[in-house]
Amino acid sequence: MEISGKPLKGYGLILLANVTLSIVFLIAKDVQPRMGLYPFLFYWFMCASAYFLVAMLTGKGLKTFGIPRRWVPLTILMGVFEVTATFLFFYTIRLMNPAVASFYGNISIVITVMLGIIFLKEHFTVLEAIGGVILIVGVVLMTYKSGKTVFIGFLLILLLSLLFSINTILIKVSLKDVHPITFSAYRAFLLFLTTAVIVLFQSSASLPTTLSTFFEIAIGAFLGPFAGVLLLFTGLQYLEASKASLVRATNPLMVLIGSYLWLRQVPTPAQFVGGFITLVGIELLLWGKFKLEREK
Repeated sequence: MEISGKPLKGYGLILLANVTLSIVFLIAKDVQPRMGLYPFLFYWFMCASAYFLVAMLTGKGLKTFGIPRRWVPLTILMGVFEVTATFLFFYTIRLMNPAVASFYGNISIVITVMLGIIFLKEHFTVLEAIGGVILIVGVVLMTYKSGKTVFIGFLLILLLSLLFSINTILIKVSLKDVHPITFSAYRAFLLFLTTAVIVLFQSSASLPTTLSTFFEIAIGAFLGPFAGVLLLFTGLQYLEASKASLVRATNPLMVLIGSYLWLRQVPTPAQFVGGFITLVGIELLLWGKFKLEREK
């Protein structure tokens, strides 16, 4: 529930989180062509792990980042899902226009809602169903005649969205006594260790990079996996989750603007129109979910 009298603070924090997380798309698209995928991910999650380690060792950090022993096996399973989904996420950004990838990314919200209905017995409204149909129409329009690369990217996003959504449901069901930031920290550590092992055994993976590129990666790793997550969950303290989702779903607009200003990349007209249709659909779906929660 939102803290009374402070919804504007919540909206501001969520919007700021949108900005930081959209920069992840842009930096990843800008830096990855200069180096291999795995060296990029190695540096990225090395920096993210360092930020979380500092947070853990500062003040009451160790208490915040504790995981009960009974949840360790489930956390490991979720970590495997997160590693796979994150690799697919960054590979997809490397493959296609980041704005298009971001529009497709809203599919994860639909999958999470569907899994909630199936496994958590959550209810849904007619407005949610209409929003879901509109979103599917937008996705079809974005994908139709966009070429093989975009279609492959869409399938990869569908897969990674499913994995992320499964983790969201598992957190709701099982990890209620674990702080969400805790899982974000261990996710960063696990991804760093995984990429380190891959780079170690992959002879073609070269780690040396320029100082400017490393600096860009360090900024991106701070804004995305660390600051973005902190801003998002801090914003949720002042805002209901359904309201926060309505704001978070507009993230593709920021990625779209950033892609044009920074990378000079824009979607095709069909992708542009389809992307905005998906936004209309996802906002209707989330608004229906918000109304249902308010009625409860």
